[in-house]
Amino acid sequence: MKQLYKYMILFTYLILISLLSLLPSGVLPVTQTGLFPHADKVAHFGMYAILTFLIFYTWPEHFYGNFRQFLPFLYVILWGTTMEIFQGLGGYGRNFSYLDMVANTIGFFPGWLAWRWFFNKKFQEAVQSVRSD
Repeated sequence: MKQLYKYMILFTYLILISLLSLLPSGVLPVTQTGLFPHADKVAHFGMYAILTFLIFYTWPEHFYGNFRQFLPFLYVILWGTTMEIFQGLGGYGRNFSYLDMVANTIGFFPGWLAWRWFFNKKFQEAVQSVRSD
């Protein structure tokens, strides 16, 4: 049951990112307030850091080892790039942006580090259980 909640949280968050990425820019608070230049890049960075954390949280046993722990990096790049392509094609006042893609991609690292920091013991236990099987 706990795993089901993890799936629900992750997929709800993916829907949230998708909606925020594809809504017209005029309705988004970050673009309306103009807090500081490129505030939207900070939002992209944070959203994809949370996404990375949730991917690892949902499937910790799938991403052990030196190489496999960076598979979510590819997922983050693919999702962020797909959202940017859809923004460019959508015609809702959103544009394709390489800088947004960079912010999405860089957001992986704090999400990964946060997961490793918060769940290091669980990560090690998952690695040990997979290796002992």
